[in-house]
Amino acid sequence: MKVITIESSAYKAMMEQIAEIAGYIRELKEERQRQETETKDRLLDTAQTAELLNVSVRTLQRMRDEHRIEYIIVRGKCRYRLSEIQRLLNDNTVRNKEETIDALFHNFALRTGGSKPKGRRT
Repeated sequence: MKVITIESSAYKAMMEQIAEIAGYIRELKEERQRQETETKDRLLDTAQTAELLNVSVRTLQRMRDEHRIEYIIVRGKCRYRLSEIQRLLNDNTVRNKEETIDALFHNFALRTGGSKPKGRRT
């Protein structure tokens, strides 16, 4: 192992720079957490939520009736937390695993009697 010697003034300057960088990183981390908290607490109306989920307003109402999405009523109007929309999307996202794809092709073959999906002819 090599031993490196430096002057104490150079060492102090280097430590100040490291402390400055650490402070900058700490500030960025706090800002990111603050922004995430603000985003999660943001309330969207029915039209905005339906657009984000790419569903109709009626489908969104059906999701409320089936208790598939949480909502808040403010002055007689339904509002949805952005974090709830993100949860709904994450819970219903189909992960792309090889077993899932193989099962999809197998089920398709069983249902249609074919060995693989046919392409659309134009």
